[in-house]
Amino acid sequence: MGGDCAYPPVAGGYRLLLSSAAAGQPNPLTLQEALRTAKQNYPALKAKGELVKLASEGVQLTHTQRLPSLRVSEQLNYGTTNATAGILLPFGTIIPTTGSFANEASFRGTFGSTTTLYSEWAPITFGQYQARLNEAREGVQVAVADLANDDFAHQIRVAQTYLELLAVEQYQRVQTQDVDRVTTLGQIVGRLTENGLRPGVDTEFANAEVAKAKLALFDAQDRAVRLRTQLATLLGLRTQAWQLDSVFISQLPVLSTIESNQPTLHPQLALQQQTIRLTDARIAVLRRSYRPRVSLLGATWARGSGIAPNGEINGGLSGLPPNRLNYALGVGLTFDILDYTRIHSLTRQEVYRAQSQQDEYQQVKLELDNQVVLADQRLRLVGLQAEQAPIQLRAASRAYRQQTLLYDGGLGDLTALTQALYNLRKAEIDQLLITNQAWQALLRKTAATGDFSLFFNALRP
Repeated sequence: MGGDCAYPPVAGGYRLLLSSAAAGQPNPLTLQEALRTAKQNYPALKAKGELVKLASEGVQLTHTQRLPSLRVSEQLNYGTTNATAGILLPFGTIIPTTGSFANEASFRGTFGSTTTLYSEWAPITFGQYQARLNEAREGVQVAVADLANDDFAHQIRVAQTYLELLAVEQYQRVQTQDVDRVTTLGQIVGRLTENGLRPGVDTEFANAEVAKAKLALFDAQDRAVRLRTQLATLLGLRTQAWQLDSVFISQLPVLSTIESNQPTLHPQLALQQQTIRLTDARIAVLRRSYRPRVSLLGATWARGSGIAPNGEINGGLSGLPPNRLNYALGVGLTFDILDYTRIHSLTRQEVYRAQSQQDEYQQVKLELDNQVVLADQRLRLVGLQAEQAPIQLRAASRAYRQQTLLYDGGLGDLTALTQALYNLRKAEIDQLLITNQAWQALLRKTAATGDFSLFFNALRP
């Protein structure tokens, strides 16, 4: 499809903003403005934007996991101190009793206190922290790719609805002209039947044609209302009347600009690729989670007790202020030896998930490649149709005029005139909509390639 498009120019070569069938002066709305409005206003896209922020906060949360923990606790109590020797396993809630073994039980209580400052930091994780950070970052990229994919798909829906509404409004104009034409024809038939030059049944046929033309017009008006509402929803606005840009019915796309675009990665494929990267990052997290973890430990604490060194219980509030200070430093190593089987199973699950995502990627790529081929074929066919549409319209117009003259002169019948009217109506619709169909075919190729510049580059300067 090299060189300029071989389509014949549309009669008049006009470009204006076509008005919707509504009272008052409609607001001008170009396709570019519609796309910008949808990007800014559509609530679903805004929601996806918030999910990107949510994922970004996940990265910040992962960064905080690198920081040491520092916990402060304070406890004031009053109770007995009947200590006893023995061992307890760490199960459930255990209240420790400290001090030397008491000779006899006593229910006399005293005050006590403890203040603790404890810190733990794991500077050596053998790649576990970095793996979690990479996973969080890949999650952000997935959210960004998901937003880009939804944004592109929504832009395609907006453009498609815009072109369909423009086509329906053009169809509505043709039907309005057709109603005027068949109404005039009905008047001619009525005059001839009143003068006895034509049978009365011709009047009924003419009235049926008028009714059929009006029904077609009403259907076009209904479709225009529904598409206008659909477009308003996609733009995130209330339904209103717009003046649409007639360039997509008056100017054929310049096909020489289509093949010059550099291939770009389709947003849907980019999302698939990023999803695979996220799964790979999760696999890395699982594999590194079996590695040990080295922690630096530190604590200082103060203890207050109302019991004297000789075992006597002091009176009053003597146990509340701390009277002994301690500190401790240490290094801890954590390694769950028997966790390998569980981690191995989880890793295999993610590996299978990654393979499934690779297959989905190939499926999407195959479908998009075939859609590009189909769109190219459709563009070529529309080009051939555009060459024949003016010929069809000229022939249909001449045939209709001839049949009208024959019928008015008593040499033709209403059946032939009705058929000529049908042919003229179809030729007018084909002529008016052929350019719009070319742009819709180009939009389908844009949707398959993922490059919207391909669509707008085809506008004739």
